Amino acid sequence: MRFSAFLSMKKCLYFCFLALWLVSCNNDAKLAGNLLNEAQTYFDSQEYANAKLYLDSLKATFPKEAAIQREALQLMRKIDLGEQIRNLNYCDSMLIVCQVKADSLKQYFIFEKDADYDEIGKYISKQQKIENNVQRSYIRCGVNERGEMYLASVYYGTNPINHSRLKVSSPDGKYTETENIPRDGGLNYAFTDLGATSEIVTYMRRKDGGIIQFICDHRNEKLKAEYLGDKKTYAFIITTNDKNAIVETNELAIVLGDIDRLKKEIQKAQGRIEYLKTKMP
Repeated sequence: MRFSAFLSMKKCLYFCFLALWLVSCNNDAKLAGNLLNEAQTYFDSQEYANAKLYLDSLKATFPKEAAIQREALQLMRKIDLGEQIRNLNYCDSMLIVCQVKADSLKQYFIFEKDADYDEIGKYISKQQKIENNVQRSYIRCGVNERGEMYLASVYYGTNPINHSRLKVSSPDGKYTETENIPRDGGLNYAFTDLGATSEIVTYMRRKDGGIIQFICDHRNEKLKAEYLGDKKTYAFIITTNDKNAIVETNELAIVLGDIDRLKKEIQKAQGRIEYLKTKMP
């Protein structure tokens, strides 16, 4: 009798645990379904960030709810698609705005591109047209079609100074200077013509030590430029025209840089959209 009672009790416990397990499973499925429904509601309202939060919670909390997880994956792809389409529309609209602004600024520039040697063209301020600025020392500037701006310290004189850095200072003692650009025949080169020496050192924005922004911020002040070499220094006051050219070139550089980034974002979004469409049922 005792053994029979023990078996009966064991059988009863088994069914109790089974019932509890089934209840637990049903509760998990219900809770997982609630999270999925909340995510769907936010998706329908185009509140994609909130929708993803619920899906992330669903994935972390109920990883074994396979059927609901499959639905969640499809919803996540729809969210991704919605975000890409929204991003594409935004970039398209901003690209139009930037192109209008760029076209307005370009009227003050000359576009140069040698079809045989240049993969990308550049814009030079009309105030700094090279043929109108021969035989003088000045800070030249330009920007390419991608928005990459540069400065060039141009020296013209009887004796070489072999400079490799540029320093710009304001009347109150504030200053900044470029990185050192060693003589390489490209970014730093020199030549002699009719007894006069010309030296041209080019500094891309990342090498300019903040001089471009410094000149823009102090455009209305009397700024001194110094060409620094190992032994000699050449100094002069930057002309108003050259300061204006740098300011205008910087403005164009910002817009062209924005255009370049927007085009890349558009291309990226279009590629992602095409991929996601192949994954949709």
